[in-house]
Amino acid sequence: MNYASRWARFFAWVIDIIVLLIISFILSAVGVFDFSLGNDISTVDGVINAVVGLAYFVVLTVAFGATLGKMALGMRVVGADGGKASVGAVLVREIIVRWGVTIVAFVLALALTGPLGDAGAAIGGVVGGLVGLIVILRILVDDHRQGWHDKIGGTFVVKAK
Repeated sequence: MNYASRWARFFAWVIDIIVLLIISFILSAVGVFDFSLGNDISTVDGVINAVVGLAYFVVLTVAFGATLGKMALGMRVVGADGGKASVGAVLVREIIVRWGVTIVAFVLALALTGPLGDAGAAIGGVVGGLVGLIVILRILVDDHRQGWHDKIGGTFVVKAK
């Protein structure tokens, strides 16, 4: 397989984050939820924002094999055989990296908010972010450029033909 470069994956992620910010600003402007960069996952608005992000990655990857960022940079997500990744593989891939981090942040924020107040919520967010970083940093050292979400989901990110 012709694996996508680490830099291409990074820049695709940056594009996806920009797209998600635009989507969130639009949804906030029309009153779907109150968006701010500091949305705590333990709030209703934070949960809605997380669901929007998860839906973006899952729907585009299942439907087109790539998010807008990956499409823009000529990449796609494939299964172990190099063909289209199955819906199950995409769900595992995205739930591990997107929801796994969100769940860690949410549980820690809830557990620590009582005794520590707002600092507890912040600690939950930081720990969730660190877990996400560990999942993604695997790409830097793996010969197939797979993050833990790719390994567990059985997917690869390759250059589109």
